[in-house]
This record gives sequence, C-alpha cells and structure tokens, in this order.
Amino acid sequence: MATPEQFSKRIAQLGAHVAAEADRTVRAAALAADQAVVLATPVDKGRARSNWLVELEAPARAPIDPYVPGESGTTAGPNAAAALAQGGAVIAGYHGDRNTSINISNNLPYIGRLNDGYSRQAPAGFVQKAVQAAVKQVKGARLLP
Repeated sequence: MATPEQFSKRIAQLGAHVAAEADRTVRAAALAADQAVVLATPVDKGRARSNWLVELEAPARAPIDPYVPGESGTTAGPNAAAALAQGGAVIAGYHGDRNTSINISNNLPYIGRLNDGYSRQAPAGFVQKAVQAAVKQVKGARLLP
C-alpha cells in the first residue's frame, strides 16, 4: 500500500503529465488549423494568405502587407511558408499554465468573401474545413499514460 507521500507524488506526476499532453494537443490542433487555412486560402497578390496571423491571448488587430508580393499567384509558396513560420513560432510558445488562447485570425475586409467561394481557387467554407482539421487532432488525444 502506498504511503500518503507516495500517493501525493504520483498524483503530482500525473498532473504534470496531463498538463504537458494537454499543451501538446492544443499546439497540434492549432498547427493543423493554421496549416489548413493558410494552404486553402486563394492567392493572387499574396495578401490574403500572408494575413493569417497567429497570436496568443488576443487576435491580431491589423492587416499586414504580403510577405512576398506577387501577381497572379506567383508567390503562393513563399507566402505560405512565411505565414506558417510565423504561426508555428507563436504556437510553439503556447503553454497552458500562462496562456489562455491561441488566436488564428485574418483581418482583411474581403476574407469572408473568399471563404464564401468568391475565388475559383478555393471552395466555399475553407475556414470551416480548417477548424475541422483541428478538431481531428483533438479527437482521440490521450492525456493520461
């Protein structure tokens, strides 16, 4: 039979494990959502794809210029890489003991139209599909060893 001290130590170990696994699961879900939404965003000049910004605690407040300006989708890859690097760096810094949220936002006035299917490059609802990708990451997550 375990002593109260052994029991307490085991509970503390389990608590630390659950916290670490919860953080890992949240980060994986955020990365999946960010990747899905960035890669699904139609590209002309690169601005919409570049403006998927990830922040901790609060959404980004203002749009940015494209990371790599272009025409007719020529900079789709570099803008995706830059947006994913920005998001990945922020998401890597998430820790549930000091952060309450990871926010993935796009403040361009026309992002809603793009999500409604305005561009032939992306189907309507690509943002909702990104959220579904994040949910898949969370389903089946195991927090206990």
